[in-house]
Amino acid sequence: MATTSTDLETLAEICLQSAKNVKASLASHGSGRLGFDALAAPTFPKTDEATEKARSDLRNAARTMYDLATGPQECLMESSLTSVPDFVPETGEIDYHSLAKQCAVDPAQLKQNLHFAMTNRIFCEPTPQTVAHTAASRLVREGNPMRPFVQWLTEDCAPMIAHQIDAIDKWGHGSQEPNQTAVNYAYGGNGPFYSFISADPVRERRFGTTIQQVSQQSASSFQHIQDGFDWACLGEGTVIDVGGHVGYCAVAIAQAAPKLHLIVQDRPEVVEMAQDPKTTVVPADIQNRFSFEVHDFFQQQKTPADAYFYRKTLLNHTDKYCAQIIGALSPVLKPGNRLLIMDFVQSDGTVDATTTERYYRAVDLQMLLYYNCRYRSLDEWKEVVSQGDSRLEFESMCTPPGSQMPIMSFIVR
Repeated sequence: MATTSTDLETLAEICLQSAKNVKASLASHGSGRLGFDALAAPTFPKTDEATEKARSDLRNAARTMYDLATGPQECLMESSLTSVPDFVPETGEIDYHSLAKQCAVDPAQLKQNLHFAMTNRIFCEPTPQTVAHTAASRLVREGNPMRPFVQWLTEDCAPMIAHQIDAIDKWGHGSQEPNQTAVNYAYGGNGPFYSFISADPVRERRFGTTIQQVSQQSASSFQHIQDGFDWACLGEGTVIDVGGHVGYCAVAIAQAAPKLHLIVQDRPEVVEMAQDPKTTVVPADIQNRFSFEVHDFFQQQKTPADAYFYRKTLLNHTDKYCAQIIGALSPVLKPGNRLLIMDFVQSDGTVDATTTERYYRAVDLQMLLYYNCRYRSLDEWKEVVSQGDSRLEFESMCTPPGSQMPIMSFIVR
């Protein structure tokens, strides 16, 4: 019988009691040990009807607890029915035939797909022949920012995933080139990922919304920039945020260190937007410490500074090109200058089967799809920085509480 309660304590009690019943039954029958190591039982032992019921109750209650702790928004990651929610009443219900007619699809096939979505708490059946919204399905109605986010992950990325192995077979294992990816194989074209994105305004908006959704998570807060490095130690020096877009990160740095001067470098169209009074994000009280420059970070750096800051910029480049970006700083680097990288750092430890680990490993695979990249460990970051300029020595790494990214400091000795 399906678990209907949504009270966490009630569900926990069901889990505990069911687990005790299952454990006692297995012990009485001398069944194999449950576990995940190589010597554990390969399948769940055959048991009697009562134990199977307890096992089912345990699984259902545990799944409900997991879904409640996950939340409706994350449950959406497994749904691609992004046009259907618009035709389901915001409140109340609709029968399958009426819904299928409005969606211009076959009723039986619609029902098949919705039934599977319902196992992920997306839509529900008040009666056997009607459909209604759940909290998750309402999130993808037209106008909700989650809609393009889900469309990107399920519609745009699906062909890439399907052709990842094909891309590796075609261009070879370990390709460092940004135009030899699953994106290129699935969609054609000879350019890198961002050329693919910019070629389609609708897809570009979807991807932009996806990035925006991720950046709004507390783990990506700009506050972590302030806490991840002692910016005041640079005194009245200059920090250049390379690839810093319109200056959000630089504003955080400037507010943390009142004496610092900030330069933000990016593409011409971005700099134009950053300097426009209508679109600037730099508060008036710190504008006298700000300037913007057009710069291609693959080209030699011409502006001297005390520190060069890269946040979530180098991640999108393979080691070959990441080293080139860092090497472009060489002409202006002098003793005491710092390279500050705020990016993902993969643990050197063994992999744990946790929800957090699963999320980061999934994003790691996305890097492979888009760019032929991967998350780097600290040692791998040290290696790629050394390839860029061997004078840069690792100084420190600080991960602010709650941040998904540390700031790594490298200094020229």
